[in-house]
Amino acid sequence: MQDLVGLSKNQKRILELLNIKPDMTTKEIAEMIFGKIVEYKSKEYTSVHRSLFSLEKQGYIKRVQVQLRWRRANQ
Repeated sequence: MQDLVGLSKNQKRILELLNIKPDMTTKEIAEMIFGKIVEYKSKEYTSVHRSLFSLEKQGYIKRVQVQLRWRRANQ
């Protein structure tokens, strides 16, 4: 597994969630992290969305399907 040094708290939490449930949408991940219903275009959704793209760029996760599901890259 890749080194997790330099990742934000949200990014580490996202990777933990994707270990438990391999395929999740951005909205599902945001709701799990913040513990409440998260609307699209909210600051919480945007924060998670930004973290997901950063993790994808670094090779930790990959996009799955058209509806933007996310999965750990090594699965």
